[in-house]
Amino acid sequence: MKRPTIKDLVENFIPYQIAYTANYNNSFRREFQAKYISPELGADEFAILRLIDVEPDISQTDIARYLFKGKAHIGKMLNDMEEKGYIKRVVDTKANVMIKKSLLTQKAKEYLQYGKLKARIIRDKMEKEFTDEERQMFVSYLKRFRSVLASLADVKLK
Repeated sequence: MKRPTIKDLVENFIPYQIAYTANYNNSFRREFQAKYISPELGADEFAILRLIDVEPDISQTDIARYLFKGKAHIGKMLNDMEEKGYIKRVVDTKANVMIKKSLLTQKAKEYLQYGKLKARIIRDKMEKEFTDEERQMFVSYLKRFRSVLASLADVKLK
């Protein structure tokens, strides 16, 4: 019997394929952002604008959690985005606690509108390739996979 190669081992190994796809997706986001939207902001910064657009009261902690980044790293990114004129950070109160709130500037709103238009390229291609049912099944399989892993070890993400 032929001894398996590394390629044989990873080709159908689900955890490897998931990790490879996640890494590929991150690289794709950076390249797509630079090529189709603008190299001025990175993919994570664009994602931050989208999060603020969808949830104007989102906290720095929640942004960090959604992007799998450290809170301090997100704080630095928010400061850089403010310097570039995409957000304005103001002090607000929430449940009698002072918080920093990020507001989108007109520049950010225009950038987001253009970015959403360009991102439609990806959505259109995915909608041609995969049906709604297939996309929902895929997400369901990923959640089930994480659930199986969670039954074996308690994993906490940032």
